[in-house]
Amino acid sequence: MHPKGQGIRNLGRELAFISLYIYDVSSISLKELLDFSWYDEIVEQKEEDILFIPLKLRNEVYKFSYSLLNGAVSNVARLDSIIKQHLVNWNFSRVRSVDKAILRLSVYTILYCYNIPVEVSISAANYLSNKYSDDNASYYINGILHRVKEEYRKNFVIE
Repeated sequence: MHPKGQGIRNLGRELAFISLYIYDVSSISLKELLDFSWYDEIVEQKEEDILFIPLKLRNEVYKFSYSLLNGAVSNVARLDSIIKQHLVNWNFSRVRSVDKAILRLSVYTILYCYNIPVEVSISAANYLSNKYSDDNASYYINGILHRVKEEYRKNFVIE
C-alpha cells in the first residue's frame, strides 16, 4: 500500500484511474474529464478524502494524470480488445467498471509507457484493486496483466 504522503506519480495514477471509472459510468465529456474540474466538485479537500491531492502538488499531479488518461481514452478500443483476449472464462461485458478502469490504465502503461517499469504498473494495479475493488479482483487483474506483459514487454530492456 502506498504511504500516506504519496508522490506525484502515485497520485496522478490514482486520479487517472478514478477518471477512467467516471468515463465508463457517466456522461461527462472528455474535455471536462481531462480538465479535472469534476475533482474539485466532488472532493472537499480534506486529508481523509478518498483521493486527497495537496494544493502544492495539484498541477504536477494533473499533468501526469492527464497524460495517462488522454492516452488511455485515445486507445480505449485497442486496450479493450487486448483485455478481452486475455480474459479467461469471463466475458468483457461482465467485468465491473472499477476493474475495467484499473485494467485500461494498466494495460495502457504496459503498452505505451516504456518509462514506467511493468512491475510498477502491475503493483499499482494491485494497490488500486485492493483499495477500490472486491477481494477477488486483484487475482484476475494480476493474471491478465502478467499475460499482457509476457506478450508485449517480455523482451523489453531499458538501456
